[in-house]
Amino acid sequence: MTGTVKLSDQQYAIMQVLWDKGCASAKQVQHDLVDEGWAHTTIGTVLSRLEKKDILASETVGRERKYRPLIQEGDVKRSMVSNLVSALFKGDPKQLLAHLLKEGEIDKNDLKDIGDLLGKDK
Repeated sequence: MTGTVKLSDQQYAIMQVLWDKGCASAKQVQHDLVDEGWAHTTIGTVLSRLEKKDILASETVGRERKYRPLIQEGDVKRSMVSNLVSALFKGDPKQLLAHLLKEGEIDKNDLKDIGDLLGKDK
């Protein structure tokens, strides 16, 4: 899948389970997200919607329907961050970083780590 991918928090949580497992049933996803308290029917509905969007594929294995991701987690993150930067920061990623710094979302240790990452690219 190419293009823009937008996932809700709920969809992203379900996708994280599938990226971790590679393939899972709605029951297995529910088990991994037990702390969320979502009903089995809710998870089933979200899985069906993600499949209709060509984000997942499914097959019947025994008596269960198993779902597997058709897109990579990195592709989704890239698309969602790009959408965020476009919508809130006029397409300028420097403005996002400036915002994170100004709001105290990045502390001095994080800045050192970021500097180390930037140094690796040279």
